[in-house]
Amino acid sequence: MPTTLPKPIRLRAPGDLYAAIPHLMGFHPTESLVVLVLRDGAVSMTMRVDLPRPRHRGLLVAQLEMPLLEQGAEGVILAVISAPSEHMPEELPHEPLITALANSLGGHGIDVLEAVWLHACEKDAPWYCYFDLDCHGRLPDPQVSAVAAACASDGNVTFESRAALAAVVTLDSVEARERRSVLLDELMNTEEPPEPAAELRRVRAAIDATEQRKGPLPDVEIVALSRALAHPEVRDACLSYAVQNNARAAERLWLDLTRSCPSPERAEPACLLAFFAYHRGDGGLASVALDVAEEACFGHALARLLRGALSAALPPEELKTLADKAVLNARKLLSAGTQSSSGRSHS
Repeated sequence: MPTTLPKPIRLRAPGDLYAAIPHLMGFHPTESLVVLVLRDGAVSMTMRVDLPRPRHRGLLVAQLEMPLLEQGAEGVILAVISAPSEHMPEELPHEPLITALANSLGGHGIDVLEAVWLHACEKDAPWYCYFDLDCHGRLPDPQVSAVAAACASDGNVTFESRAALAAVVTLDSVEARERRSVLLDELMNTEEPPEPAAELRRVRAAIDATEQRKGPLPDVEIVALSRALAHPEVRDACLSYAVQNNARAAERLWLDLTRSCPSPERAEPACLLAFFAYHRGDGGLASVALDVAEEACFGHALARLLRGALSAALPPEELKTLADKAVLNARKLLSAGTQSSSGRSHS
């Protein structure tokens, strides 16, 4: 689950960096290995994985090697976040994992510059270095750090846990989703197939209205937007909003639709939500959105593509190429729709 900061921030002490982990991840990780990827003298990306069972250490090490090499990582800082062991600090938890990673990554020219243990990312929590018993300290308050301030100014929220983050995409009631499913069936069966250009304009109008909207979307609009995004051309063209001024409004609409659309149509806004979150560096939200997409529509092509990007730790900025291409496709789609409408009016 790779995550990045929207802009560079200079930190003065190691404790400041470890206290920033929840804001880098979007939530407070537990029982986790966090990998801070260093390139050009800065943290270029943050990755988190569940701490493995002893028999799975080798598999995890192998899984981390490839994305780090593809990232051009010059070094990494490892942070183990877990419960303390019986003989602290002489025997830190998961020390064999740190040793295996240091040996493996070192063989590929990636230095483990530091490795630390901490039981939680909270004020005054102790941290200890694996490589030097004399290296230790206590965390400053993560809530008043420079990273926290930067994330807040960008409108990003740091959740208490991954479960709390996942609750952001909690679905509407079964009754509401079933009601909308019936309405969508009726819409599909009684109306002519929609034109992609008209459907894209419908979505764009909904995005433009997001800032002024009060309360939840009405069923009729949820159903209409569900049908619009079910058209692959329309959904793919909507990727273009990730690089436009209304990106935040569009992401809010995808979130609302992820919660409210019936299945399998929910997979489309969930994939858009994942793309937008990942594009701005929020790997945590992208991951939980993909969970919803995969549950709504098993084997969904765009969900598989985005999951592969997360698993390979593809730099979020590389998604801009896909968004830029979507801008061109959206323009062509709207242009074709205008020409088609013009042709009919003269017939």
